[in-house]
Amino acid sequence: MGRQERLKAILSTLRQSGRISINDICDSFGVSLITARRDLEILESQGLVERTRGGAIIKSITGDSPFFKNLDLRKEQKERIAKKAIELLNNGQVVAAGGGTTVYYAMKALESSSIHALTIVTNSITTAWAVINLSKPFSLIHSGGTVRQGSFECVGEYSSMLFERMYFDCYILGASGVSSAYGVTVADFEERNLAELIIKRSKTVILLADSTKIEQSAPYKICDLGKIDILVTDTHATPSQIEVLRSFGISVISV
Repeated sequence: MGRQERLKAILSTLRQSGRISINDICDSFGVSLITARRDLEILESQGLVERTRGGAIIKSITGDSPFFKNLDLRKEQKERIAKKAIELLNNGQVVAAGGGTTVYYAMKALESSSIHALTIVTNSITTAWAVINLSKPFSLIHSGGTVRQGSFECVGEYSSMLFERMYFDCYILGASGVSSAYGVTVADFEERNLAELIIKRSKTVILLADSTKIEQSAPYKICDLGKIDILVTDTHATPSQIEVLRSFGISVISV
């Protein structure tokens, strides 16, 4: 059993019993104490478990954060956007994925898609969580870093180091606003910095934004609209809004 499969099995045990010991991991999977500790360190760095003396307990991703408040808002539209975004991917690609609820649904949509081989690189704990819970053996790389409590995205120098050393076939991201006047914007300065870095290292940039984000803006600009290759939105976006976006060279898909 590889590490990815073992991590999924450890999480499954934790979800059932709430806790696991180092010795349990060693006995169940036939690994050394060093390997068992490293497994828990990886899960802890992704915000999925809380280490205890001799083991770990499950760390619930719940609460009143903006992410969870927004998860059920316009869920149907987000799931349609997510499904269409996944149809744009090809097996074997290296995909950078941001945070946010629509990207989360995109990762979940991989389960029922024809895609079976990807390397997914993310700075988002919620995006990583969605990938970990898939039955498909995707390669998942998480950047680590300082966690933003509202969005569960990791930022800072440690997170940037990973993305500075990689190139991506595509980058799937969300945004707080998509405006002809202000470009693509988000609410957090450090998340903005990281997104700008990833865009520069990506062949194709796919923006997922439901129609309520169009012609809205947030404080921090990620990029001009011309940096976006594909925008996937919902059918409530007006023809005039879509026409303006296409004038910037964006391929707009409305679902």
